[in-house]
Amino acid sequence: MNSLVGAAPLLLQGLWVTLSVAVLALLLATALGALSAAAKLGGGPVARGAAAAYSTIVRGIPDLVTMLIVYFAGQRL
Repeated sequence: MNSLVGAAPLLLQGLWVTLSVAVLALLLATALGALSAAAKLGGGPVARGAAAAYSTIVRGIPDLVTMLIVYFAGQRL
């Protein structure tokens, strides 16, 4: 129990980072979803096709593969 109390500042820092990343991911996903929905519903043929292709590709890739792509591609940025 004593070691847990000593690690509390690190745990709280990790909690803050986790919550920050989660909120940023939520905002980014909401923006991309709204943009994609607007393109599918009200866009021209090119925008509709691009939105359909994007959603088909993203739905077809397993989540683990997407996470690995983001992890390894993020290191190169």
